[in-house]
Amino acid sequence: MPTVAFVTYCHPPHLLRLHVPGVLEEIIASHKYPFDEIVVVHQNCRGLEYSPVKDPSVRVLESEDYHPGILAEFGIPEEDAIAEELSGGEDQPRHWKWQTINHLIGLKEATSDYVVFSDCDCLLIKSSPKRSWVEEGIGILRKYPKVLIVSPSDGGSIREDVIPEAFLTRNASQQLFIAERERFSKIDFNVPWDGKKKAPGDPFEAFYVLMEGRIWRYLDKYKLWRAFLPNTWRYWHYDGGAWAPRNWIGEGRPVYSGTNDGWVLIKERRDG
Repeated sequence: MPTVAFVTYCHPPHLLRLHVPGVLEEIIASHKYPFDEIVVVHQNCRGLEYSPVKDPSVRVLESEDYHPGILAEFGIPEEDAIAEELSGGEDQPRHWKWQTINHLIGLKEATSDYVVFSDCDCLLIKSSPKRSWVEEGIGILRKYPKVLIVSPSDGGSIREDVIPEAFLTRNASQQLFIAERERFSKIDFNVPWDGKKKAPGDPFEAFYVLMEGRIWRYLDKYKLWRAFLPNTWRYWHYDGGAWAPRNWIGEGRPVYSGTNDGWVLIKERRDG
């Protein structure tokens, strides 16, 4: 049986939410798979207070221990004027470096055969009772060499081709996917971009310089695919809005306030 690592990451506005007791465990449990490794990457969170993870097997990594250096290790130049222009300065949440090093740190440190990369605000809300999406994804990666990554359904409709098990697209998303670790670690994360915004789904401009855009550039150049599963396996990208999974947010869980105060603790259960 192949080994699988689960890698998630957070930046300061999400730090407290991820570390509320039970939240990380709930995210992991939603995948219905016995992961061999759990890795949490803190992006620029050093010095901030949070509730420590009680499980000693969970590795918590600080991005400051890897950057600078991690980009060059994976063939990405530290300086990129176009990426800076499109993603804003280093104080911006979608700065290209921060949106890229999260995955690279997890990729460097994980030792399993496969890696599930997940934003810390993604939750599986629907799954087959017979088979985890992780198992389904590994099966697809083994069967179809042209598939680089596999994701559960996000409810979207973008599809450029199809295989019996999944839909295919080159529209990449860094929110939640599984990849074969060794193969993924060897891809070119800095495929040249001609400046043409031609990715499927007409993504936002900064997309092209973030991790997901770098994956798209690689898929596009080598005519590979991202497979996404049918709605049998469905996830939500939670942002604290009205479309959050019903009853996921309970008493004592942080929720986005919609103001400059950011994430705050709520005192009573709300339905998403």
